[in-house]
Amino acid sequence: MALNLRQKQTECIIRMLNLNQPVNSTGTANDEVYKILIYDKFCQNILSPLIHVKDLRKHGVTLYFLIDKDRKPVHDVPAVYFVQPNQSNIQRIVADASRSLYDSFHLNFSASIPRPLLEDLASGTLNSDSIHKISKVYDQYLEFMLLEDNLFSLSQKSTYVQLNDPSAGDKEIEDIIERIVSGLFCVLATLAVVPIIRCLRSGPAEMVASALDQKLRDHLLSKNNLFSESGSFASSFQRPILCMFDRNFELSAAIQHDFRYRPLVHDILRLKLNRLSVPGEKGRMKSYELDRSDPFWMANGSLEFPEVAVEIETQLNTYKKDVDEVNRTGGTAGAEFDGTDLIGNTKHLMNAVNSLPELTERKQVIDKHTNIATVLLGEIKERSLDSYVKKENDMMLRGGIDRNELLAVLKGKGTKMDKLRFAISILSLLKPLIQQKQKQWKQQ
Repeated sequence: MALNLRQKQTECIIRMLNLNQPVNSTGTANDEVYKILIYDKFCQNILSPLIHVKDLRKHGVTLYFLIDKDRKPVHDVPAVYFVQPNQSNIQRIVADASRSLYDSFHLNFSASIPRPLLEDLASGTLNSDSIHKISKVYDQYLEFMLLEDNLFSLSQKSTYVQLNDPSAGDKEIEDIIERIVSGLFCVLATLAVVPIIRCLRSGPAEMVASALDQKLRDHLLSKNNLFSESGSFASSFQRPILCMFDRNFELSAAIQHDFRYRPLVHDILRLKLNRLSVPGEKGRMKSYELDRSDPFWMANGSLEFPEVAVEIETQLNTYKKDVDEVNRTGGTAGAEFDGTDLIGNTKHLMNAVNSLPELTERKQVIDKHTNIATVLLGEIKERSLDSYVKKENDMMLRGGIDRNELLAVLKGKGTKMDKLRFAISILSLLKPLIQQKQKQWKQQ
C-alpha cells in the first residue's frame, strides 16, 4: 500500500487553514475568508518545511504571528491558532480571548489536548466572559515535522542520551516514552493506518512498541475513533508493518563519517528543517532551502562529493551552452531583416524570451550548490574528512585497525568530535569480537 506522509500532513494543514472546512479541487475553500494565523515555535517548525508565504496567501492568511509576541487587536477577522497543548499556550489563548483580539478563535492543537487543560480553557474563557469567542477546538494530531515525503522527525532533543542515562529515574523514562508514543500516534492518525508492530525484545524500542500498541487498542475501542472516521481502516484489510529498532542496534551508522553529498551537508552545515546558512558576499550569511523543489538536491544527494563537484561543473557548462544558443537564436547577430524572415525571427525571439525564466532558475540552483560545495570543500580539507572516511571503511573491511594507524588518526587533523566519533566507531566494531573472545575463554 502506498503511503505519502507529506501529502497527508499537507492536506490536514490546508484544511486547518481553511477553518477546517472541506476544500475543493483547487485546494481552497469554496468561501474565501481572510484570517490571521497564530502559532508557537514548535508548530512554526511543523509548518516551515511544508507551507510557504505564498501558500498562506492562497488560503486567505493575511497575517501570522508567534503566540508569545505582543499583538494588536484585529476585531473583524477570525484567528486560526495552531499550538501545542500546554499550560502557557492555554493561558495566552484565554488572555487573547478576554481582550477580544479577534472576531473568533479557531483553536487547533498539535496533539490531543488533555482534559485538565481543556477545563482550564473553558473556565478561563467563562470567567472572562469570552467563551463565545471560541468557535471550534480541534485535535489535529500533527505533532511531527515532515522533512521528505516519508521522512519525519519528532523533534525531541537528547532523547537517546536520556534513555541511555544510567542515572535516569523511572518517571523520567516513562515521560520520554510517552512523548515518543504520542508523536508516533500522530503519524499513524495522519496516515489513518493501524500497523502491525514489530520490535526487538528488551530495550527502549520494546517499551515504545508496547505503549503504542496499548494506545492504539484503547483508541480503537472508543465509539468514534480517528481510524474509523477516515474510512480507510474499515474498508481495507491492508496494514503496514511498523518496525522499531534501538539506536544501539547499529550505532555506527549515526557515528561514522560519510562522504556522500546529503550526509556531508547534514554533518557539516547543520541542515535543519531543510534549511541551512553559508557565508556569502561581504561576510554575510546566505540561507538556502534544500527540499524536493530543488532538482539538483534530489538527483545528486546520494552521490560521493567528488561526483557532485563534477555534476556541478557539467550542469554549469550545459547552462552556458544553452545561454549562448538563446543569444544566437534570439539576437540578430548583425544581420538585416527582410519581409520573408520576419515571422521566423519573431518566433525565435519569443522562444528566447520564454526560456529566460527557466535559465534563471537553473543558474540559481547551480550557484546555490556551487556555494555549498565550496564551503564543504574547505571543511573537508581543514579536517581531513576524506581520510576519516577511508580509514573507517578500511577498518570495517579488515575487522580492525593497526595501533600506529589509530594513533596517527588521533594525532592528525580533525576536530575533537571527529576523533571521538572515530574512536566510538572502533569500539562499536571491536565490541562483538571482544564478546566472542570472552565467550570462548569461559568455555575453556
